[in-house]
Amino acid sequence: MHFERDLQVRLNQRYRRLYKTDGNGYDREIGYFRQFVLSSPALRSIVDSLSRLEPDLDPEQWIKDNFNLRGYDWPDSEAGRAKVVWCLINQWADGKAEAWQAGNSFSSESNINAILRDVTEQAIEPFVEYLHEKLGTESEILYLLERFKRRVEAFDQDELYAAYVKDTARGENIYDRHLRKFLFDQGVDYPFSQPQSASGKADVVSDVHTDDPLVCEVKLYDASQYGVPYVAKGLSQAVSYAHDYGKTVAHLVVFDLSDKGIQVPTDEDVRSWPPRLHVNGVTVYIVIVKAKPLPPASERKKAAPRVVRRDELVGQQ
Repeated sequence: MHFERDLQVRLNQRYRRLYKTDGNGYDREIGYFRQFVLSSPALRSIVDSLSRLEPDLDPEQWIKDNFNLRGYDWPDSEAGRAKVVWCLINQWADGKAEAWQAGNSFSSESNINAILRDVTEQAIEPFVEYLHEKLGTESEILYLLERFKRRVEAFDQDELYAAYVKDTARGENIYDRHLRKFLFDQGVDYPFSQPQSASGKADVVSDVHTDDPLVCEVKLYDASQYGVPYVAKGLSQAVSYAHDYGKTVAHLVVFDLSDKGIQVPTDEDVRSWPPRLHVNGVTVYIVIVKAKPLPPASERKKAAPRVVRRDELVGQQ
């Protein structure tokens, strides 16, 4: 979660820098702003998703039809507005248009610096807020999944493992149901199990009736029957379900039933929890939950965890 908060702070700094830039350097600064967004996989996945969220919206045509000397109009959805603003940013950064010229739609000022401030407030600011909201939603879900991980490992591990051993054929359903119950108790409405999507059935999809559903795939790992290929299957499914629901974020919760443990790769800072992989425009957060009761560390033989390579999980995706 520290990663998301740090990114939000840096995004604010970029916005303030743009707001303070005068007419001499605005188009150059907007190019720096675009590069900042594209260089962050988390932000890039959000802007890349706009085409899936608003597939029928042609932003260039919208600008031609709805921006003039008398004012402007936005699409009905916030995602649509973000798509139009992202198009404006790219036009300005690529030199296809001048930002101050768009000011004729946004401002009644005659001073170019004042015009650009109006443009920044009325177009760039809501775009930045949109990015913040998407990042904030991710942080909230990760907070809940971190609490779930700690609860299972501290309080529910023995009970759940006993239920798993008693009915291994339904073992994954046991852990899946426990996760759904926890999410519901934490205020996540409608954490459905296995709703149908174009690609199949996701284990947990919350709020599928909204524009921002939570996609979460559950998988077991025991280093034998449920090995790394099974975890990789879960990651692939999570990416597919995210595409089906127009999401840029998915979650893969792996219940570790092995003796040695599992260590998965990450595409971000290794100090950021949880590990996350960026695959086909989707950021998949991988939460490992130690689900098998083990003796105290002082009584266990030293054993290195199974270190998983990125290509083992992602393959040709």
